[in-house]
Amino acid sequence: MSMRRMISVLVMLTVLCGGLGARAEERALDDDQPGVGAQLGWGMASFGTNLGYIPAKLIYAAGGGLVGLLAWGMTAGDTDVAKGIFSPAFGGTWAVSPEMLRGKEPIYFNGPSYDRPNN
Repeated sequence: MSMRRMISVLVMLTVLCGGLGARAEERALDDDQPGVGAQLGWGMASFGTNLGYIPAKLIYAAGGGLVGLLAWGMTAGDTDVAKGIFSPAFGGTWAVSPEMLRGKEPIYFNGPSYDRPNN
């Protein structure tokens, strides 16, 4: 199956299931449970978002890793300095879920800041 045909089939399924899922979603609003079509739509939106988000996160983490290693070397092996760079670069959200797109969960591009322990 060609790529163009596969994409057109996925788009048609999304449109068809989205129409069916809208009625189911209206009934399920009290349960806060989206219908099948809405779940498919949010899943596809999540997949599409991750096509750009994950490579951007990888580039950010690789840059943070390089800068962290350089900072560690320039400070004669001070691991607290390196951890201060590694923690935000490597932490955070690595893949966006449908719940994140719906606003049910937060998206953190950066990880938490590293707090140097008091000596």
